[in-house]
Amino acid sequence: MLTDWINESNIKLINRAQNWHSAVELAVQPLIDQGAVESRYLQAIYAMHEQIGPYYVLGEGIAMPHARPEEGVINTALSLVIVKDGVEFGSEDNDPVYIIFALSAVDSNSHIEMIASLSRFFCDDEAVKNLRSVSDKQQVLDIIRQF
Repeated sequence: MLTDWINESNIKLINRAQNWHSAVELAVQPLIDQGAVESRYLQAIYAMHEQIGPYYVLGEGIAMPHARPEEGVINTALSLVIVKDGVEFGSEDNDPVYIIFALSAVDSNSHIEMIASLSRFFCDDEAVKNLRSVSDKQQVLDIIRQF
């Protein structure tokens, strides 16, 4: 379940982000704080974005910033930032982004179950819409508990 990974300590609800850099930083910071990734993980995401664009914007309004395990991953982890006003990532089809799940994975297999739950969530338009309109962390947990 996604609630195995997401809890009150790694959810942030904000009205706006200055830009995609700060939105990604807000999403990755809990992973750094809990010791799941080294701070260079954030720099790796920035560098990859600069090289190939917003590769982690996965659908309309949804992003999942991540980098490779060798870029400073210590543990598999997940965090969530919801940006009420949305933020532009430079993704022609999917901007603005409102929901940002930051992911760290120690290898390509350990997080398959988490990705499967996230995929089910991303495909549920109603849940995505509901998540965009939450006003507190408990509502977030209630919505993602279904996945």
